Amino acid sequence: MADSDMSAEFQKIAQKAQTAADQLRSAAVENKSQLERDLAEARTRAAAATDQLKAKADNVKDDASSHWQEVRRKWQAHVADARARANRVADQMDADAAAADADLAEAYAYDAIDFALDAIDEAQYATMDALYARASAVAAAST
Repeated sequence: MADSDMSAEFQKIAQKAQTAADQLRSAAVENKSQLERDLAEARTRAAAATDQLKAKADNVKDDASSHWQEVRRKWQAHVADARARANRVADQMDADAAAADADLAEAYAYDAIDFALDAIDEAQYATMDALYARASAVAAAST
């Protein structure tokens, strides 16, 4: 992959984060039914991203991939547990339970944000490492 291609791929992270931030700002002023629709769309996008990550990981068979497959598996299990909890309590909440569920959902959101921030750092490191490895290969080939 050319350096410019890799940089363009990395730039998608910022673009996607900006789009998500814009959508969240808009969601802050929506009513419950609008939020419900947005939540369903976000869940669909997240599931598609998870499926895409699984497909990519399944197609790569090296040691690095097995690490990412394990991370992906743990993340999928975590997401499934969080969604199952949300689905179980959604129809049977009183005000106190709703507030407690909101606290849990917010904590989960903060955890997911922290995970994404850490993933960006790892993606930057992996990209820099790939660029360095390619530069080293070019240098070795020219000597």
